[in-house]
Amino acid sequence: MDELSLISYIEKNSREKLKFNGSMIIESIGDDTAIFRDKNNILITSDTLTENTHFRTDYYSFSQIGAKALLANISDIASMGGTPRLFILSLLVPDYLTEVHIKETIDGIIKTAKNDKISLIGGNISKAREFSISITLLGDYTAQQTAIPRYKAEYDDLIFVSGYIGNAWLSYYIMENKERIGECIEKFILDTDADMDNDRTSVNAAALFKNPYKIYKTHNKFKTSGKYRTSKNTLIQFIENYAKKNLIHPSRVKLGKILAASKIANSMTDISDGLYKDINNLLSSKDKNSGALITADHIPLSDEFKNIVKILNLKDTDILNNIISFGEDYELLWSMSRAGENKLLEIAKKERIKISKIGSIVKCNTDAHYGTDAAGCDDGAGTNETCYNDGTCCNDADFEVNKGTRVNFIYKNKSLVITPMTFKHISNNL
Repeated sequence: MDELSLISYIEKNSREKLKFNGSMIIESIGDDTAIFRDKNNILITSDTLTENTHFRTDYYSFSQIGAKALLANISDIASMGGTPRLFILSLLVPDYLTEVHIKETIDGIIKTAKNDKISLIGGNISKAREFSISITLLGDYTAQQTAIPRYKAEYDDLIFVSGYIGNAWLSYYIMENKERIGECIEKFILDTDADMDNDRTSVNAAALFKNPYKIYKTHNKFKTSGKYRTSKNTLIQFIENYAKKNLIHPSRVKLGKILAASKIANSMTDISDGLYKDINNLLSSKDKNSGALITADHIPLSDEFKNIVKILNLKDTDILNNIISFGEDYELLWSMSRAGENKLLEIAKKERIKISKIGSIVKCNTDAHYGTDAAGCDDGAGTNETCYNDGTCCNDADFEVNKGTRVNFIYKNKSLVITPMTFKHISNNL
């Protein structure tokens, strides 16, 4: 597909399907530059996705690659509480991509733009050795709104996240370990069958799968000697479908705008670089004594996630280290005053958005009280406990503050030493 044909395809599809923001656009695709006007405050963000760093073509469909490229930018605008409006698209196209691949990528971008009413106003196309997509997205917010910045968390704020964390990492793990997945499933089936033979099915197997994925009740079951058994193919299909579905994340523009309009969030970001790193992005850049205490038990994990890590027999600490490090969940992460918690819960209920409280902002190494305090943290055994302003307590013997970090974790009432993982796909916003 030559450059002129590709430009024509992009222009035709964007003009037909992205008829938004007409009052802003003066000149669009086809001129040397785009011209637009806006009476509101402008937000600008840019992101680049490169093959074999941010995606692999044997993991993603080309439509998903296009969607992911734009969604990464949309998430930045959402994390400021703004409205995405216009974008510029640059494609670096290698020779090995076919016309079908390119068109599917463009279609994925345009479909995603249509969902949030965003208009394409220009861009660039060039040949390259590796496939790469670069997008610059412009958004805005009105004078009556307030953009929500990073680095503004205040002492005693609560920390919340939207949606579920870890689905992006587990999807990546599944794609990277297909052979091991099959081996784990075989072992799981053997262990489960042994449990069934011991008449413990109701505890170990049926209870494992919660709604809406009760595999033993809804997927290809067959009966042997009065006991339900499941096939390897059923579980493989379940896991592969989960991975494919969670390679792409939802847009949180609506929630970001609601949080900005309600003015209850002090600081906000999106979880793109990993929960651990992005929590640091909430913390005050001026008050170096402030930190975050995260209760790892409260990090929201989907039922599908919980089921699959049990099937794969993954350790809790390995799971936590990976889900806080991997990123690409693109959920919103914010801090806010305790006084606004009831209002937030009302918003979540009204909008039917899952919101979870995972921690609070504390003073590093100065918020501990020992013995019995106002929170009633006496363990009744005459031993001291460390208690924080969010009511979280754990035995001193089990708790150690990592003085080298401003973010600490508790898991099952014990200090959790986190070892952030390094993944090559993680990049930084300037």
